[in-house]
Amino acid sequence: MVRSPLGLARWLVLIGLAVFANGAKASDVETREYKVLVDGKRAGDAQMTIHRADDGTLSMHCDTEITVKVGPFKVYSYKYRGRETWKDGKLQRFQSTCNDDGKHFDVQAESQADGLHVSVNNVERTINANVWLTSYWQEPDKKKYETSVPLLDADCGRDLEARIHLVSVEQRSASGKTEEIKHLELIGHVHVDLWYDGSGRLIRQEWMEEGHRTRLELKNIRR
Repeated sequence: MVRSPLGLARWLVLIGLAVFANGAKASDVETREYKVLVDGKRAGDAQMTIHRADDGTLSMHCDTEITVKVGPFKVYSYKYRGRETWKDGKLQRFQSTCNDDGKHFDVQAESQADGLHVSVNNVERTINANVWLTSYWQEPDKKKYETSVPLLDADCGRDLEARIHLVSVEQRSASGKTEEIKHLELIGHVHVDLWYDGSGRLIRQEWMEEGHRTRLELKNIRR
């Protein structure tokens, strides 16, 4: 799909900030299936499986493959595999492999007493432990609204920062009940629009990628 300044956030959207809002029930397993569109045309799919253990630990596994074609010719390919573990709203462990149109990244992170230890292609550093990953799969803590937050690019391990702005709260009717939908906007090193349902679940993400309107859209939930 052309290069993205967001890494994983391009296609996924794809992981929680400080405290997860209204997550799944204890021992629940939920699989979300998303479609990716570029300029209104289907370009690929993403799947996220979220598990919440009885002790409150949240795990998210993400698998994504994207291929963009112009006519019969492939012009962009992307493959991502990510595994995350969160506890009490903080990232505990993270591992991803990404092939971004021929550029390969192996990212690993682990929370320790002095911060989050991050390794990108075997080059290590220590960063703020309170990062939000650019998969964005769960609504951030409301206390983070209207503030700048540190981000970790889940694709390639870059350090980013953006302000979380609450654009609107809408009431929508679905399956015979009214549901609250929140529209958030990230402004900074990234510029992304995110929509979350009443359970804090990412249902839509939009951004511009080198002049191309790109959208991630929830199409199905399996439990």
